[in-house]
Amino acid sequence: MSENADDPKLKYVTYCGLYCKLCANMARIPKQARALRETMAKEGWEFFGKEVFSDFDAFWKGLELFSRHDQRCPGCRSGQCGYPGCEIRKCAQARKVAVCPACPEFPCAHVKKLAERYPTLIADGVRQQKIGLDAWIREQDERVDRGFCYAEIRY
Repeated sequence: MSENADDPKLKYVTYCGLYCKLCANMARIPKQARALRETMAKEGWEFFGKEVFSDFDAFWKGLELFSRHDQRCPGCRSGQCGYPGCEIRKCAQARKVAVCPACPEFPCAHVKKLAERYPTLIADGVRQQKIGLDAWIREQDERVDRGFCYAEIRY
């Protein structure tokens, strides 16, 4: 897997091997925030909310930001999403690997630690090695279409 780490097809593939579109921050929260905002707008909250709650404007703006996060998220590779000090990102960049499953040390201690919270991480990495990155991305998009979200299985 000698993929270029800057390849646009990798936008939603994290270095560790998670898929951004399966994260609740992209898969669930924006839809729920949009639904709440739309319901509240139908009830007129945008007009009288600040009469009820003094900090309503901040809430309303935050709800708008959450409702568009799936459209605004630059992905893990940018360093602007996920944990800014991610050791896995730093390691992959230093080793010049596009994804951890491409590293000869996969799964390393960093990945194993993360896999304690994401139980499919290592199996997904092995699958990525077996079928190749393009086919793996297609499979992840199928998971997205079926409504799978890491929050369902994350510890």
